[in-house]
Amino acid sequence: MNETTSKQALLDTGASKMLATQSLLVAGMGWGFYAFQGILAAQAALYGGCMVMFNVWITNRRLHQAAEVAKIAPGKEIRIFYFAAVQRFVFTISFFIIGMGLLNLPPIPMVVAFAVAHLGYFLKN
Repeated sequence: MNETTSKQALLDTGASKMLATQSLLVAGMGWGFYAFQGILAAQAALYGGCMVMFNVWITNRRLHQAAEVAKIAPGKEIRIFYFAAVQRFVFTISFFIIGMGLLNLPPIPMVVAFAVAHLGYFLKN
């Protein structure tokens, strides 16, 4: 028996490639901000980039959950996608509030790294 038949052929969403690309982008941004603006800017950049990576992980998790629901009750998986979109929005806003408000991280490195990490969506291939 090969591995795919014994594990019910997992859905390949490309999340691992995307996360690898995003982690390289985030590390580069962290290093760049550290070199030019110091440790606090690097921490903010890493925090902003990790927010995007967390969103990718949440989306991948919900996608797998939706695939399982679609096998049992086709058409019901749309609720999971809507919930995932709301969840991502709430987490992103919450993380920005925590980062800028509670942790007092500088906003520019956080937002720049957040935007650059989103390039991983286009560069994953």
